[in-house]
Amino acid sequence: MRVRLVLPLVAIAIAACGGSSTGPNPPAHTATINVTDTGFSPESLDVQLNTLVTWSVTGGSMHHVVRFTGNVPSGGNPNSSDLTAGHSASTTFLQAGTYHYDDSLHTGVSGFTGLVYAHP
Repeated sequence: MRVRLVLPLVAIAIAACGGSSTGPNPPAHTATINVTDTGFSPESLDVQLNTLVTWSVTGGSMHHVVRFTGNVPSGGNPNSSDLTAGHSASTTFLQAGTYHYDDSLHTGVSGFTGLVYAHP
């Protein structure tokens, strides 16, 4: 008899919550910046809002890929740990702005600074 009462209550609870949840909306766009032994490629990137940008290490050197030096994307600062080839760091750009970043292991080295310009 208790089973008959529990099942309808569970169904009502699920319906009240809107069914299953899939979490936040996924990014509408994606873009990749390669991190090579000579720097970021491309060094500047123009993206629409809600774009997931991934910095992908393709070079053999170790990199501390992303350290934002001004505005930090509203999707978060990945401020990656030290990464080697085949690893990556990502963030989603949710607010318009110009975002400057660098590789903190190669500070002052030409090619290891970049920017992402996010726009509506």
